Amino acid sequence: MNLAYEPLFTPFSIRNTRIKNRYFMAAMGTVTHNDEDGAYLPDAVDYFVRRAAGGVGLIITGANWVDNNIEVHSPGSFPCPTICPGKYIKAARELTDRVHAFDTKIFVQLTAGLGRSAMPAMIHDRKFVAPSTISNRWNPRIECRELTTEEVERLVEQFGVSAAIAKKCGYDGVEVHAVHEGYLLDCFAMSLFNKRTDKYGGDLNGRLRFAIEIVQKIKQYCGEDFPVILRFSLKSYIKDLRQGAVPGETFTELGRDTDEGLQAARILVDAGYDALDVDAGTYDSWYWAHPPVYMPENCNLAEVEHIKNFVDIPVVCAGRMTLEAAAKSIAEGRLDGAGFARNFLADPEWFTKVIEDREDDIRPCILCHNGCFNM
Repeated sequence: MNLAYEPLFTPFSIRNTRIKNRYFMAAMGTVTHNDEDGAYLPDAVDYFVRRAAGGVGLIITGANWVDNNIEVHSPGSFPCPTICPGKYIKAARELTDRVHAFDTKIFVQLTAGLGRSAMPAMIHDRKFVAPSTISNRWNPRIECRELTTEEVERLVEQFGVSAAIAKKCGYDGVEVHAVHEGYLLDCFAMSLFNKRTDKYGGDLNGRLRFAIEIVQKIKQYCGEDFPVILRFSLKSYIKDLRQGAVPGETFTELGRDTDEGLQAARILVDAGYDALDVDAGTYDSWYWAHPPVYMPENCNLAEVEHIKNFVDIPVVCAGRMTLEAAAKSIAEGRLDGAGFARNFLADPEWFTKVIEDREDDIRPCILCHNGCFNM
């Protein structure tokens, strides 16, 4: 193995949870891996176990709905702990037991919903929601209605309920999805999309109240030592609705700029989040969050490293990361962990092959988005 990669093999901790190495499998929305009751299917269990066998220290699942009564997804689209908890727990216990056999930790990703970023085919009965009335990202003729205060409060409560179920399943922690990529929580955080006049709107603290109450509710249900991390986009790169900026472009940011992102990070850390899983972009500038071949390598790294100067919890990064850059940044204390996603999708054993100096045998991700995003 290339000795430059050695920093990736040092352990680190999120809250009191020790993770054996610094590379993790980032969340991917592997939809249809569950039944109509929201429980993982056997092929989903096998999918995650194969990646654990590949040596990864931490797996973060794709999004699990906390509630299927407000933003209603199509049956079988996403896992959901609260539809049939007993059935969900039975499948998830098998998942966590088998993943733990490889000394791999697994966090479940819990989502408030997709908001204006929801692809129309995913939402049942056209129940599109947002912080304030706005058009859908993909089809501007679809209007997303404004959530009521009571509905937001219900979602907060359902995060606590879902996290308690996840803890019973043996998950090692929760990742909250997400002040990231223009999903529902992210839209609440941005003044561009949040025009509310209740407690969930107004200044930055008000717009982040939804995300703040979520971590507080999870800690109330699961205890302070149960790790809760946040998927977080430092910068939005929005020029206009459905128009994103590209690297090096001069533009006026309509979403969250870096300064506000750093302010938000400090507020969220003070609220109780135990780590930040950071990238950039929204679905208006979707190529930042899951960069295709024309985006630069490590395109999010420099700005993510900057967050380390402002917070005192672990900060991890994903987004077309290279092993060399990730290892160097970790060795220099500018990053705590590196996320890889499509690499594990293309070849579950890719990192085992790196360790064994068999890199020529790796089936590589070619960053085309056709075999994952479009399928």
